[in-house]
Amino acid sequence: MSRARQSRTAPKGAGNEEFEPEKRRAILHAAVRVFAEKGYHGCRIADVARAANVAYGLVYHYFRNKDELLESVFAEQWTIFINALAAIDAGQGTAGDKIAGIFGFVFDVYKTAPSAVRVLILEVTRTPQGLRAGSTRETFEKAVGLVADVVRQGQARGELRADADPIVAAATILGGLELAVSGMVVGLVPASTEEEIDRVKNQVVGLALVGLRA
Repeated sequence: MSRARQSRTAPKGAGNEEFEPEKRRAILHAAVRVFAEKGYHGCRIADVARAANVAYGLVYHYFRNKDELLESVFAEQWTIFINALAAIDAGQGTAGDKIAGIFGFVFDVYKTAPSAVRVLILEVTRTPQGLRAGSTRETFEKAVGLVADVVRQGQARGELRADADPIVAAATILGGLELAVSGMVVGLVPASTEEEIDRVKNQVVGLALVGLRA
């Protein structure tokens, strides 16, 4: 068996599940940093292994190649976002509070993990493989459905316009959110400090609610 093939097989003692999730997570987090710094096409698996402080072959134990590593990054981040939407949808508060909470969650992630947001915004548009894991029709439908449910709750309580189509409203909210964050990522919208990020968030939330409030 060649050294190349050996590097892709499970390392000795790989059955120890106690440590595997932590190592896999460390590799994913390192991949986010490396992808953000070098770009997907500019980085190598060796760069990710070095950033994660793990052996080169261990990356191949968890991921077949760089494509699968990027897909896993997308899938993990989308899962976090969907779970946050579900929690906001099921929580207490007015529809306006919940819509503000959706924006607040994403903008807080931008503050604490800008590299992850940068990878999601820039690499998903450049890498078709990313659309297979996370940015699928099913995922978009789930996100839109959760936000639409928030809109329906607001309509039922008389907080939001009854004539607004919940699906259209949800797509508009998520679309505005994506474009606002994209503007910050590429430097079009000033967001170098927490104060600037909060100012953008408050403006976007206000604009999103202007057309929806009853």
